[in-house]
Amino acid sequence: MSSTPAELQSITRSEDETIALGKSLGKELMGGEIILITGELGAGKTRLVQGIAQGLGTDDNPRSPTFVLVNRHNGRLVLHHCDLYRLNSTDEVYDLGLLELAEQGDVLAVEWPERGEGAFPPDALHVSMNRGSSDDERVITLSGGGPDSDRLVEALSAVISR
Repeated sequence: MSSTPAELQSITRSEDETIALGKSLGKELMGGEIILITGELGAGKTRLVQGIAQGLGTDDNPRSPTFVLVNRHNGRLVLHHCDLYRLNSTDEVYDLGLLELAEQGDVLAVEWPERGEGAFPPDALHVSMNRGSSDDERVITLSGGGPDSDRLVEALSAVISR
């Protein structure tokens, strides 16, 4: 295996396609993964997390947890949907105990992870979401940083290429 992190770019053309990509990702999760999702307001971060929740078999429909910071969703694995937009420092990320949740085998989907710069381990799945050429189009780049996150990128690459 090369030392270059795995990377995949996908273009979705509707909210439903963004949710479907998230669902495919959710089906590949084994527990303990950290998914760091960046993108401007309205880029579709929460839609992706809704798909991840579906892939984990939860009946919940995640909503943006901006004011509560973390929402828990039970499915095949426990998903913690986090929104760090309102945080001011990396110390606040540590105070939330997010890393401990991943260490116990739960999945973290983190919106606005840049607010906790340096708090997350290198082996996290980085998801960058940008608007495309139309209102509904999103350019989604997934990149790994270690064996677990690289595995997710490679698994999604196989699903998308089918």
